[in-house]
Amino acid sequence: MDFATRLYELRENANLKQTELAEKVALKSSAISKYEKGLTQPSIDTLIKFAELFHVSTDYLLGISSIPNPYTTENFTPKEADIILRFRRLSKENQIRIDERINALLDNQK
Repeated sequence: MDFATRLYELRENANLKQTELAEKVALKSSAISKYEKGLTQPSIDTLIKFAELFHVSTDYLLGISSIPNPYTTENFTPKEADIILRFRRLSKENQIRIDERINALLDNQK
């Protein structure tokens, strides 16, 4: 699926008119129309605005991935989600230590 189709579907699913979407991302509605018709592509900054607004990845918007947001806990097992939530409660210093340890384990696994 291409960007034009993804943008159209996301906008429709959010019950937004082109003018409403344009306002939310500080564009003209004609730009939204051109994107949805595949006549032009957004800048990186605009692509990021769309991704943030619709809570999807830029890869999903571009049609590279079929998973809207691969980084949500919905895609994790209960154990993975628990690890992430506990990691977030750690101090920044301890998060760095955990990151270094994970990298060391991955290097040893190769």
